[in-house]
Amino acid sequence: MNVRASEALWLAVAIVVVVALTLARPEERATPSTYSSYDTGPNGYRALYEVMRKEGVPTSRLERELGTLREFHGTLVVSQGTFLDALGSVDVQRLAALVRAGARLVVLGNVVDASGAQTLHVPGAVTIAQTMVATRVARDSDTDGVTEVTATMTSAFSLRKEPRIRTLLAAGGKSVAVALSLGKGSIVAITAPGIFSNAVLARDQNARFAYDVLSSNGALLFDERVHGYAVGASMWDVLPQSVRGAVWLAVAMLALAIIGSLFRSAPPIALAPPRLRDSSAYVASMAALLRRAHAGAAAIERFAEDAARLARNRPGGGKRPDIVAQLALLETLRASTHPDDSALLVAARADAYVRKELA
Repeated sequence: MNVRASEALWLAVAIVVVVALTLARPEERATPSTYSSYDTGPNGYRALYEVMRKEGVPTSRLERELGTLREFHGTLVVSQGTFLDALGSVDVQRLAALVRAGARLVVLGNVVDASGAQTLHVPGAVTIAQTMVATRVARDSDTDGVTEVTATMTSAFSLRKEPRIRTLLAAGGKSVAVALSLGKGSIVAITAPGIFSNAVLARDQNARFAYDVLSSNGALLFDERVHGYAVGASMWDVLPQSVRGAVWLAVAMLALAIIGSLFRSAPPIALAPPRLRDSSAYVASMAALLRRAHAGAAAIERFAEDAARLARNRPGGGKRPDIVAQLALLETLRASTHPDDSALLVAARADAYVRKELA
């Protein structure tokens, strides 16, 4: 087999392998689009999130349990999710408490079950023939500048005449968006979550309706936990309120202690004066100085001269045997070239003896 035939064979094998791998690769499934503010697909609310931010509305996302929202008086958006089919009773109770305290809750789609809807006083929904247009009914701040909106709608609220429930939008003679008051807050329920989606938000009426509903109560918060964007609670989140108070009290006490150590509020306490020192302290310090200066020979010479001077000045002092012995010892130590500490101590004692006897 020549070279050209070998190259052709290897090329054919490579083509067969590539084709086999391509055919064996499983079909890629399209990622479903959800009603999440992270989603850029047709059903997502990413465009809504960015529009509200650009319009100056403080906008953020909630990825923790609803129980962590202890104080919230803005607008909370809960849309149909994939992480939970419906909110549990504990979450619904928490939502009702937030609304009663002054928050606005916007429910988009089938987020709560029948018992949850009863707790929030939201009417039940029924299936209707698919329609694409909803028209304005109520004329108030929630529908200011809106005449009709576009979205795919397959369900509506089965409303009875209740004075506290206002119909914002209707389609096919039935309500698809309602608003009601609960305590100090309010709830807006919309059966069609696609009404604020990326696919239709570019329409002027849809964007206007979204702004009217979501910007009237301060800060805007999108619940992303229902879409699977959940993070665990921190240690601080799970601590009881009493423990948090104790922690803050300890921090305050530590801060006061630091401030007190840096900035004195009274004059410092005067220390007791040092006690009077006797001559032994002077002797000790001079001995240390002489030792460091290696002045042992000079000191021994001074001791010898001092003893000799005393012996000369006292009549008969130089004839006493004990004095003569001490003078001879000093002369011997004086003749030493490199006296050590013990020699210096002997010379000092000899001079002290002569001084005591002849003074």
